[in-house]
Amino acid sequence: MKLHQKGFLLITICKSGGIWDQQLINKVFAEYDESGDFREKSIRITLDELAAAGLVKRTDNKLEIINGKTKLIFKYQISDFGITRMVDTGLLLP
Repeated sequence: MKLHQKGFLLITICKSGGIWDQQLINKVFAEYDESGDFREKSIRITLDELAAAGLVKRTDNKLEIINGKTKLIFKYQISDFGITRMVDTGLLLP
């Protein structure tokens, strides 16, 4: 059984030290064999939820052309609170 996507996103962000949302989306698509606009938007919403909860923080942003569309993308980094919660839930070993 695979890890739930929020857990996957948190672990991937934590391991990277800082990663752009488009890279995260590509990793989720590869890991869970998904694709499409709806799934991409769902992942972006999940990242917004993680940021709103204080588990991750946005450290940078830029406009980028992706598939012919200009998009605002964000770079994410795990927060100290995110690390604490990951340890509490078993996603990360102390």
